[in-house]
Amino acid sequence: MDSVTTPSDLPHRSLLQSPLVSAALLALLGTAFWFVLESIAAPLGGASNTAHIDGVFVMLLFLQVGYYIAIVPRLRRNGRRCLDEITPLLSLDPEQLLAHQARFSSHRLPRLAWTLPLGALITFVMQEAQFSRFSLWISNPDLALGELWTVLAAWLTWGLGLSAASLVIADANAMRKLGKNYIDVDLLRIDKLAAFSRYGLHLAGATVGLMTLWAISLVLISTFVGIQWGDSTLIVGMLMVAGYICLSVGVFIFPQVGVREHIHSKKDRLSEELTLLLPSANSAGSLAGHNPERVAAILSTRSQIQAIPEWPAGQHTRLRLAVYLLVPLLSWSAAALVEEFVSHLLS
Repeated sequence: MDSVTTPSDLPHRSLLQSPLVSAALLALLGTAFWFVLESIAAPLGGASNTAHIDGVFVMLLFLQVGYYIAIVPRLRRNGRRCLDEITPLLSLDPEQLLAHQARFSSHRLPRLAWTLPLGALITFVMQEAQFSRFSLWISNPDLALGELWTVLAAWLTWGLGLSAASLVIADANAMRKLGKNYIDVDLLRIDKLAAFSRYGLHLAGATVGLMTLWAISLVLISTFVGIQWGDSTLIVGMLMVAGYICLSVGVFIFPQVGVREHIHSKKDRLSEELTLLLPSANSAGSLAGHNPERVAAILSTRSQIQAIPEWPAGQHTRLRLAVYLLVPLLSWSAAALVEEFVSHLLS
């Protein structure tokens, strides 16, 4: 007998499929394995001198790795759903449509053949510049298994992060081109184009999710591990939050740019056509020979066309974006309250 999914099963399944939960699980597994490697390396003289800090970075790095892996299927499903909504409005030949459908059907991270080597190069440069890890290993080789795992986590984070970024850029650009070149815009039914704004909202939500992971992790880790972040770290953190907010707004707007240009050009063209139907106002005689009701109807229609919004995002979508941007701040504040509560209990 086939299994039946009951409504009570859906929240549990949705929770388990959440990118945030997947990221947290991988972070726990990655940190646990790092702890095992440190335990093996310690008797052999290869333990890290800053084990507690390395453990924190391993957790943060694997949080990102898990998030990058888990967010791709969700983004692609949402992209396919939005593509299905606008398909009736597209003027694509069957091969072009199949190509776009195939794009959003793949759940794999793209371009790993160049993002992973580039991630390795970035990791080498940053690890050497900040910690001189590779120089120290060459001058005094030891079995620093935990540190090797930390470097591997950094490499995966950069490589998979670049891959995820290329996916977001490529898919958002594909939506932009569809809206600019292949969509049939009906100015009286702009609501049918809302799929472009919803897709941008999904991209913004994915960016905000990653920022939220960082915000909560940094605050809680400082509480339970005892690491004190300096003023420079706080400044860098605030700059990262500002950068993530700008990135979230950017990925929300970019998929809509093409259809916005299309709407704008169509409004200009129709307004110009209506203007040509109006009589010349050079003399009273030229106006007297025309039906004033017809002139008023043309003027009213032109005003209505010019008042049509050029962005497909409605007020509800913009409100959801604003709420998304508040999530990291609220989560950071909530984590800070937990930190104060725990510190009060321990004292």
